[in-house]
Amino acid sequence: MNKTWQRVYSLIAPLASLLIKARVLSDFIIYSLGALLTRGISFIILPFIMHKIPPAEYGTLSLLTSFFTIVTAIIGLGLRQVLSIEYFHTNKEERSALISEIVLIYSFIAAPLIMLLWYMRAFVMRILFFNTVTNLQFMAILITSFLFFYAELLYQLMQYNRAAKKLALLQCGIAVLIASCSLTSVFYLNRGITGLIIAQAIGAIIVAFFAALYLLHNFFEHSSIKKSVQKTIYYVWYGLPFIPGIMASWILSSADRWALGYYASMRDVGIYAVADLSCQLFYALVLQAWAGSYLPYIMERYQQHPTALPTIEYENKRIMWITMIGMCITITLGYPVAQLIIPKLVPISYIESLRYIWILLMGQVFLLGSYFASAFIQYKKRTYFLAIALFIPALINIILNICLTPLWGIMGCSFATLISYVIYFMITYLYNKSLIR
Repeated sequence: MNKTWQRVYSLIAPLASLLIKARVLSDFIIYSLGALLTRGISFIILPFIMHKIPPAEYGTLSLLTSFFTIVTAIIGLGLRQVLSIEYFHTNKEERSALISEIVLIYSFIAAPLIMLLWYMRAFVMRILFFNTVTNLQFMAILITSFLFFYAELLYQLMQYNRAAKKLALLQCGIAVLIASCSLTSVFYLNRGITGLIIAQAIGAIIVAFFAALYLLHNFFEHSSIKKSVQKTIYYVWYGLPFIPGIMASWILSSADRWALGYYASMRDVGIYAVADLSCQLFYALVLQAWAGSYLPYIMERYQQHPTALPTIEYENKRIMWITMIGMCITITLGYPVAQLIIPKLVPISYIESLRYIWILLMGQVFLLGSYFASAFIQYKKRTYFLAIALFIPALINIILNICLTPLWGIMGCSFATLISYVIYFMITYLYNKSLIR
């Protein structure tokens, strides 16, 4: 037994030491703590809000959230993904030009698209929301969708510049503001999910304001609208392949709700959405923290040591397997604890969601593994693979939902998601190995 532990220690200790020296673990802890405070505020107020919002109405909110994901993917034009590909291959002046051009091109194209969606609101609300959404709710979600790009761009740049503490403080402040507005609107103004949606819009407006100040101060001194217009076709063509990939990612994470809404009921959509909150928490505490701390570190290592790429990628794989195994153990041990605590916090009408949490979280572990495997693929600018890799698992997810949801309801949706993420991890991992060869 001692030899086994010694062997485990000999595998983990050198990698942990490497990550500590590179500030990866400290940044990861800062991002995770910031996300814990941010999401913790939301999760603290959620049980209280659940007493005011029935599952069917929560299902409507879930569909609006999924619609928000679709819209931001389309109007974003893959431009932030272009930035993630090019950022670590440019110098300071080139980065400034790249960022200013991306912001201007997004603004010129996204604003008319948002206005078009507002003009078509009656059709959209009938087809996608089964006429359960009001004009005010739809307007608020469109505003949030448009401003989302600026907020996420600000967060992305702060991560790349290793400004972990400032980013965590900003996100916590916004979370407190949104929570305060949400509680006020639900309990004192009795606005239901309308108040929650408006609170998100207020948060997006404030973050966009900070983003404007940050971008104008750092990147727009020598910007040129004329040059941006001239390069519009180049950037749109560059970012276009990412849009189907983002849509496929949405299918993997959110299309289950529409399958449940079609084959089951809005109540089931609400139950599934509550179970999926565990995935959102995992995304905030682990996946986003990984993107903010580990991704800049590994990309800089690739850039600084181009002749040692196989060695660096070997270390990356070892960290990946250790992390995935650790997450599986942690989730499995924590699941019984959650089954004891959560029923005391949420209304009885939502208790059923506990049955699906472990399955959904296992899918997130494999998604985390694909993040590790795709870092090298991203560095090598294999944009078309990154764009289309999700299509096979997304298609499988749709087929499985069609087959399993009518038979097993929410459980069928949950297994469809898990299987799809496992397939995505396998595709990414195998392509990574072929690329190394």
